[in-house]
Amino acid sequence: MVTWVAVVTLSVDLGLAVGVVFHDDCGLVQCLALGLAEGTELYRPLRESHKLLQVPGLCILSYPAPLYFGTRGQFRRVLEWHLGLGEGRKEAPKTDGPPDAAAEPVRVVVLDCSGVTFADAAGAREVVQLASRCRDAGIHLLLAQCNASVLGTLTQAGLLDRVTPEQLFVSVQDAAAHALERLELNGPKTCTVWV
Repeated sequence: MVTWVAVVTLSVDLGLAVGVVFHDDCGLVQCLALGLAEGTELYRPLRESHKLLQVPGLCILSYPAPLYFGTRGQFRRVLEWHLGLGEGRKEAPKTDGPPDAAAEPVRVVVLDCSGVTFADAAGAREVVQLASRCRDAGIHLLLAQCNASVLGTLTQAGLLDRVTPEQLFVSVQDAAAHALERLELNGPKTCTVWV
């Protein structure tokens, strides 16, 4: 909001400079780990209730912010922490979720993109790089609820070179059902209730 007011009242150049100084869109956005509400098909943030189910090997994350050059570094660090990729596991601040959710390594991740209202080329490249890193680590990446604009930007950045159209889903529920089927093929399905 600060950037918009500065651009309107001052000029584009000065307004953008004010936006960079104030970081009005670069605040600390938390990536939310989601769990299944027992007896439903709804996924809610784990921090909302201790009675949500979490399937070992499955990580469902929601990133509720625009993904652009200013937030891409935080996006990368938070997702690396949740997925146990690279050094991000040690460096990123703890967001929400169970204390030691890494008892079993993540094999499938669902990224809920419903909160990503905008993605620029830099943010889109970060998602493409995440897809490559997940593939290299043996983690199956699924994207859910991408709006048309964000999906167009991701496609232009080369996302479909890293994932197939079958890894894109209309809803988190559909992506999670696909993930559960995939996990069943690789082992028994057990859920953990965090109390």
